[in-house]
Amino acid sequence: MPGKSEALKQIDRHYLRKENLFFPYMEQYGIVAPPKVMWGVDDEIRALIKEGSALASVGDVAVEAKLEEALNRVEEMIFKEENILLPMLLETLTPQEWKNIAEESTELGYCLIDEPPTWQPTAAADAAVPPTTPERGDISFPTGFLSVAEVTHLLNTIPVDITFVGKDDTVRYFSQGAERVFPRTKAIIGRKVSHCHPPASVHIVEGIVEDLKSGKKDHEDFWIKMSGKYIYIRYFAVRDEKGEYLGVLEVTQDIAGIQQIAGEKRLVSE
Repeated sequence: MPGKSEALKQIDRHYLRKENLFFPYMEQYGIVAPPKVMWGVDDEIRALIKEGSALASVGDVAVEAKLEEALNRVEEMIFKEENILLPMLLETLTPQEWKNIAEESTELGYCLIDEPPTWQPTAAADAAVPPTTPERGDISFPTGFLSVAEVTHLLNTIPVDITFVGKDDTVRYFSQGAERVFPRTKAIIGRKVSHCHPPASVHIVEGIVEDLKSGKKDHEDFWIKMSGKYIYIRYFAVRDEKGEYLGVLEVTQDIAGIQQIAGEKRLVSE
């Protein structure tokens, strides 16, 4: 019985693929209702599998009936996918979109099968512009596009202080959140990072940068108590897809409140 329970858990990977790869493309083409309905049923099936797994873990005799119920719902969903979802996708998606789905599926994992070989469309990938395109002035990223205003305020809204030091060891950027941990002024842009710290700690900073730059380390963490705050400071080496060093990312956050979190919060605050 535990074997059946564990196997059923893998269906979540398949549903994640539908919800994160198929549904977004369908919505771009104005196909909204079927994904919403199917997602709701997916969650019902997930809940049944979770209940069955919990019963299996304690040896409850009711586990067989619960897992059979889940299996029946899975089979019903497979019928809907083969007869409704798949034909709709085949009529709508371009070869390039299918190629995108194939490339990103590995990250989500596969359900009850080994990772398949890399798929390439038999015909040249469709070069048509997707339904959602960048507007003039947007910055294009590998995973989307944002305006300068959106990037600026997005980075300032993230509840951590961000500072980036380029590969030439000069400060290139810092965020301007509402509650900064350490003071920053625009005068530090272009300044050597070693000049931004007290003389007594310069050797530590230089050592961190050298370890990240050389590849000896990928990150270094510190935590200190200061003025009633518990400051978590993290340094990350930023590298491109070829592993070439681009600089250092410093992320600073007061984690005093986070450390007080206990239990769960599942309801929206009033």
